[in-house]
Amino acid sequence: PEQFQADALELIDGMKKLREAPIVDEEYRGPVLFSNDAAADMFFDLIVPNILGRRPAPGRPARTTGAFASSYRARVLPDFLSVVDDPTVQSFAGRSLAGSYKVDDEGVPVVPVSVVDKGILVNYLIGRMPIRDFTSSNGHGRAAGGGNTGPAPGNLFIRAAKTSTREELKKQLVDQCRDRGLPYGYFVDTLGPRLSPRVLYRVWANDGHEELVRGAVFNELDTRALRSDLSAAGDDPLVSNRPGVPFMAIVSPSVLFNELEVKRADNSKEKLPDYPA
Repeated sequence: PEQFQADALELIDGMKKLREAPIVDEEYRGPVLFSNDAAADMFFDLIVPNILGRRPAPGRPARTTGAFASSYRARVLPDFLSVVDDPTVQSFAGRSLAGSYKVDDEGVPVVPVSVVDKGILVNYLIGRMPIRDFTSSNGHGRAAGGGNTGPAPGNLFIRAAKTSTREELKKQLVDQCRDRGLPYGYFVDTLGPRLSPRVLYRVWANDGHEELVRGAVFNELDTRALRSDLSAAGDDPLVSNRPGVPFMAIVSPSVLFNELEVKRADNSKEKLPDYPA
């Protein structure tokens, strides 16, 4: 009970600080640092839907669906990042992984699958329905709502060949701001719906202090930005269990982008009706 009360008070204090924080009122283009928590949400939205081997509609020439449909054997991430889906692993850093299983829902034993190797897309997650160049299942046919099966990840690991500590990543952020004459950069602690920052800080280049701000959105945070603007990763992989159907887990470190656009959210509202309900 004492810990529960302490957590509740901390949450209330955080919401009070967020309500009193200044609103982002200018457009910014420069370096942005994502915590491991925010990076996990970002990879969930930008990587997971595009590595599933879903057969396209009849008559379509694409191999699969999604942004990586024509990216087989092409670069989709920086060369220091790789992505592996391994449902055979049951825990990581003392935490259970929600996407662990031995046999998928179509009766195929699971094996670790290297999806992105040193930035190059080399595989898709496949169930029993084949797609071009992938004629057999790799154990990722999983049951979704209604009992239907389809390709889905289990435990997705974002692995970096070279890593930096949190302090080193923050120093890179500050150094880039100084080199470009920017007064500050941004640090994203957590993300909300549609990859919008929920807890966002300005990191001032003069002394490195952090200032909580609100009311911002990203512009062009997409797969192109992952490929072109992501420049560094942390040594702090975090387990993020996703309570969806089916269950899955993402293990991701913090990441640094050389350049992203941050701007004020559009708060314009539709015209209210002339008469109340």
